[in-house]
Amino acid sequence: MRYDKNRFKIQALPHPFSLLWVLFPAFMFNELIFGQRLPKVALIDKESDKPPEERCYIPCPHCETLNDRRLWSTKGSAFGHGHWFGLVCPSCHQIIPCLWNIFSLAILAITFPLWYFPVRFFRHKWIEKEKERLAKALERPLLQATSIIDSLSIGVVSGIFMWVMWVIFEVVRNGGEWDLKMMLKSLPFSLVVGFWIGCFMRWVEKDKEEIEKERLANARERPLIRAIRAKSTIKSTIKSIRWFLRGTFYFGGGMWVVFGVWNVWNGRVWGLRMMFDMLPVCLLLGFVWGCFVYVVANLANLLEGRKT
Repeated sequence: MRYDKNRFKIQALPHPFSLLWVLFPAFMFNELIFGQRLPKVALIDKESDKPPEERCYIPCPHCETLNDRRLWSTKGSAFGHGHWFGLVCPSCHQIIPCLWNIFSLAILAITFPLWYFPVRFFRHKWIEKEKERLAKALERPLLQATSIIDSLSIGVVSGIFMWVMWVIFEVVRNGGEWDLKMMLKSLPFSLVVGFWIGCFMRWVEKDKEEIEKERLANARERPLIRAIRAKSTIKSTIKSIRWFLRGTFYFGGGMWVVFGVWNVWNGRVWGLRMMFDMLPVCLLLGFVWGCFVYVVANLANLLEGRKT
């Protein structure tokens, strides 16, 4: 399949991002756990003035159709999720070739007897489900770049915050000594885990907001509820409390689980007492994260309001 190089910027191997996806170990979690796949070829429209997220197209080598990248995106992730078998073309329903992380391939080779027969059984059903999902996606408006960027921003901030907290915690744990090897080792781990905790939070909360809007639209609102919602101070207070609770339970709870996995991964002794001792610390860090994101979000809204 030939591409117009004057119109499109071609993203394929050996493009830096494609190489990073293939060689970086952390992306095996994206592929095997979350089902996120990166197509072998992506085209960026150089003539369009839209944001990059809205001018990225995935070509299908079977029917030569250019598909909008957002067809496979979700509210919580620009890469979508659940695409373990690849990206299904909405036009010809063939599988668009995707890259594989080398560490994912190694794990798949080792566990071959475990997944071979289930995959042969479920692959056809998954393709049929994906056809139905794509048909629905074509009927509704695609995700706007702002929603995709917001999800990525929250994820990146979450990952960086988790890494900083992790480094501070390890320094305190080691009696004030800095361990450069530990810092470098924990960086990709913290970034990936924090990123997905942040995206998961946004995905869950977005679904809750949509369900609440639909419920309110179809139900008669009582006078007391209407009066409460009319008070902007009450609304802002409830919103801030929700941010703090999100950070405490989502981020703090996720960090607590990751703490146990990190200790086992580094060969440390895992103990129930140690996990109980760490629970309030992680919840406190989650609360701090919720406060931090709430302040940043309000500052961003304030600056945006001043610009307009």
